[in-house]
Amino acid sequence: MRIAIFEPSRKFVGGGQKVIAKIAEYLSKENDVELFTQRYPQEDLDFGKTKITLIKPKTSFLAPIAFLLKKVRGFDIVILGGFPANLGSIRNKNCVTICYSPTRVFYDLRDHLIRNSNSIDKLKIIIKNIFLKKIDFLASQKTKKIFAISKTSQKRIKKYYKRDSMIIYPGVDIKKFKTGKYGNYILSVARLVSAKRVDVLVKSMDYIKNKKIKMYIVGDGREKENIKKLASRNSNIKLIDYANDSELIELYSNCLAVAYIPINEDFGLVPVEAGASGRATIGADEGGLRETIINGKTGFLIKKVTPKNIAEKIDYFINNRNFAKKMGENAREHIKKFDWKIILEEFDKNLRRVFK
Repeated sequence: MRIAIFEPSRKFVGGGQKVIAKIAEYLSKENDVELFTQRYPQEDLDFGKTKITLIKPKTSFLAPIAFLLKKVRGFDIVILGGFPANLGSIRNKNCVTICYSPTRVFYDLRDHLIRNSNSIDKLKIIIKNIFLKKIDFLASQKTKKIFAISKTSQKRIKKYYKRDSMIIYPGVDIKKFKTGKYGNYILSVARLVSAKRVDVLVKSMDYIKNKKIKMYIVGDGREKENIKKLASRNSNIKLIDYANDSELIELYSNCLAVAYIPINEDFGLVPVEAGASGRATIGADEGGLRETIINGKTGFLIKKVTPKNIAEKIDYFINNRNFAKKMGENAREHIKKFDWKIILEEFDKNLRRVFK
């Protein structure tokens, strides 16, 4: 089969882009796959035998126009990634959409983003909602099938797009990860944007009773300067702008536990990667994290996300290292169902069923 994939380029590569890369790599083994994007991926993602074709305009501000106007011919299937790549369904046939969530700037995160943005960014959000929200909804109606990445995303798709969907979880290459020693640091892996609440993690270090424990924060983003300012007052916080795959595997494998507390995350790949490393996760009792973390068994889900409540869980792990290890072992067992080998085979079967 000839398969086209639309995926926007990102300055900061996240779980969604890793999912598309993995799908492209898998499908390109037996199919002719071509990826349409605006710029070559900035991170070393493996797309297998996939051909990468750049489309114009290349600027991120004009990305909606790039994907809205792009029409491809001669493909049996067109796979659409996150916004604005999903707009490709308006001019193309035989589309399926991998929906991480209905575009959050239009729906559940709109008010939060407006409250936590400067004047220019607020204006951008308002303009997007005026000119693009209806187009985004139309695109959701034009696509043949929507694959949700979690039960949380599935509920949002039903609520905002009025569509049924099929779940295809993001996966992890379990064999790539390893377990090391349980070191004296808590690991955070997240983009530095307000919705990830990394600032709350930084503030939690003020409440830690054991002052030997450190927090390593891996990530980059718009809130970088704010996070740097908050972290500068605590010598136990280490900021790491970027870590490649091998470096990240080392960080996961030698931490005491992982902390990840985003607002209503669509899925949350971090607890899955932590589990593959035999590590428990302190997470927010919201969204997709309820599917990747079993409270009290593979980590802790915090109902009220405050610095003090996070610090209590970190101190608990510090004082109960054997329990942290046991939780990590449970997490590694739990995430076996998220192995890419299982997920990609199931996705391939479901994709072919759609186009019988």
